[in-house]
Amino acid sequence: AYTSAQAIFLSRCSDFILIFSRFSPDGRLIVSASDDKTIKIWDKAMRECIHSFYEHGGFVNYVDFHPSGTCIAGAGTDNTVKVWDVRMNKLLQHYQVHAAVVNSLSFHLTGNYLVTASNDSTLKILDLLEGKLLYTLHGHQGPATCVAFSRDGDYFASGGSDEQVMVWKSNFDTGDPGDVLRNQASTPFVNCTLKTSRGVGSTPQQEYVKAGAAEQLPDSNYTKTRAAGPDTGNQSYSIREVPPYTTSAPTVNQSLQPEMAAIPLTLANTLEHIVTQLDVLTQTVAILEQRLTLTEDKLRECLERVPG
Repeated sequence: AYTSAQAIFLSRCSDFILIFSRFSPDGRLIVSASDDKTIKIWDKAMRECIHSFYEHGGFVNYVDFHPSGTCIAGAGTDNTVKVWDVRMNKLLQHYQVHAAVVNSLSFHLTGNYLVTASNDSTLKILDLLEGKLLYTLHGHQGPATCVAFSRDGDYFASGGSDEQVMVWKSNFDTGDPGDVLRNQASTPFVNCTLKTSRGVGSTPQQEYVKAGAAEQLPDSNYTKTRAAGPDTGNQSYSIREVPPYTTSAPTVNQSLQPEMAAIPLTLANTLEHIVTQLDVLTQTVAILEQRLTLTEDKLRECLERVPG
């Protein structure tokens, strides 16, 4: 009943068409996106808009809260994905990774990854800790219209205008941010495929091998091959695993180019130490972020207990 009353209240606050809205994880805030090219943050208790983010490039198709409740992400008609901090009311990250309108997005359980779906037929997985594109997934034969992680974060599903629903194994580490950083270089292989009436959905750590010309897909670490004949709708594929994508720097023992092999061992060790220290710094910032959130929650509880 309260949700209905709140929706009536919001619709009377401004002359806009509401495109999408979502509650924060703690239920205190509501984020809404509308056709006036704004994203608004509403306080449920005060029943008023507490901040507006203005988008000049286009309106937002989809918006959602970060699992921590401290940030929001929006999928825009200007082909961009943006992340804002709702405490400082500032833009944190801006991704221009799609070639068409972005229709949907979903945060991973840990809050470290974001998956997006676009009219360019691709899904993109973004590493929010590193602030960069991690994977580009090709599977849909038309616009990818929706995407969502499962509650445990082990899988995510996507749907498209090709009338296909694809289930992908995320294969992300579900520990704290420090665990994710420590395990990025040793992500296990993905061992799942999805057979549909139109083909096979795949993951970026698999290579499908079949007689026919190979089609190398850019931005992803796998090769999908198609037969030269017509699509029968029920094809058989053999799977050969290839090393997963890694964001870590190459180790000294890997095969290097001749000019790189001449780097002194001491310099290589120093660079490796710097990378390790940067990882530690990133972990520290993530922990401080969590502690700041807890402190704010405690302060808010104390203020709410003070008699008005």
